[in-house]
Amino acid sequence: MNRSQRIHFIIIFLLVSFNLRMSFSAADPLLVFLMRDLGLSVSDSGLFGLLPIMALGAAAPLGARLVSIIRPRLLIIYALLLAIGGVVWRSYGGVVGLYGGTVVSGLGLGITGSVILGIVKQEFPADLPQLMGAYTACVSLGTAVGSGAADPIALALGGWQSGLLFWGLPLLIATLLWAELIYFSPAAPEQQHTVRAPIAPLLRQQKAWAVSLFYLFRVAGAWLLIVWLATIMRQRGLPLVEAGLVLALSTAFQIPAALLSSRIAEWLGGRSRLMTAAILTSTGACWGLLLAPLTLWPVFSVFLGVGLGCIFALGMTLIVENAADEASTVALSGLAQGMGFIGGGLLAWVASPIMQTERPDIWMATTYTIFALSGLFFGLRCNRPGQCRV
Repeated sequence: MNRSQRIHFIIIFLLVSFNLRMSFSAADPLLVFLMRDLGLSVSDSGLFGLLPIMALGAAAPLGARLVSIIRPRLLIIYALLLAIGGVVWRSYGGVVGLYGGTVVSGLGLGITGSVILGIVKQEFPADLPQLMGAYTACVSLGTAVGSGAADPIALALGGWQSGLLFWGLPLLIATLLWAELIYFSPAAPEQQHTVRAPIAPLLRQQKAWAVSLFYLFRVAGAWLLIVWLATIMRQRGLPLVEAGLVLALSTAFQIPAALLSSRIAEWLGGRSRLMTAAILTSTGACWGLLLAPLTLWPVFSVFLGVGLGCIFALGMTLIVENAADEASTVALSGLAQGMGFIGGGLLAWVASPIMQTERPDIWMATTYTIFALSGLFFGLRCNRPGQCRV
């Protein structure tokens, strides 16, 4: 590709990335209306919160299978259309549609997020750390936009159903732009074929397990914070609005941290040092939020965001840089994200009873530390020589 074609591809790739979590995060602020109108219980709403991460986990290895039937660039169009169908069903399908549409949308977005990494690996092998930082930043930004704009959009459109349906529009735009990219841009011969990306060979490779387990503990730690941090901050005495701002401020600082992660790694002297610094920073910030004076919450929230932003970017970079080619990247992405989302989500769910202890703050900080240091152990093993190959 020439320079203009490269820029064109990167812009559309980032727009697709921007949509990978946005429609999910837009549903969470509307949960109180869903519970009221659909008669959902607290346990029902908990299941609704867990469904997206389970669907993303199931979709990642599915994408690795589907690329042997449908060429990867075309598969992304089908997957995005599936996600749009899920958004429509979720909006107007009642309780069944709420759950079913969430699963269908998650499958479409999960396949997209898994397969697109292999395409980026093939097209930009020399720019992977920077692109994975930008990818992570766009996913974080989309998550923040969906969460922040959900209520105003639902109010402007007259209700939660139209509010949920709205998020199919940016997905449709991303789909049309990706279709324009693959149908009207010159394509190399290798782009016209399916890809064989079996996951089974990776199960015999130690590095594939190290990448996947790093991703698992990354998801487990992040999910634990997303689900419970605001609740514990309220229990500590932080006002309702400020407790909600803890994660919002953290998310805001994840974006520049992810964008600058490759530069920070160079400045620190390597990816291993960045990984160590980022994980220790997020761990220290977690303890600070849960135990330090409440007046310091903005400081620790910023440090948490910086640490998590670098960790998230590293998780994606480890996948694409430790795979030998496009097929290996799709397979490793399927294994790592499948194991990460399902295993990490379940691990965080199993840890949830800590909320019922006398000191949930200490137990949560301890649990997050265990997840973070476990991730560091496996992450450092990913930097050993060699690549995964199928």
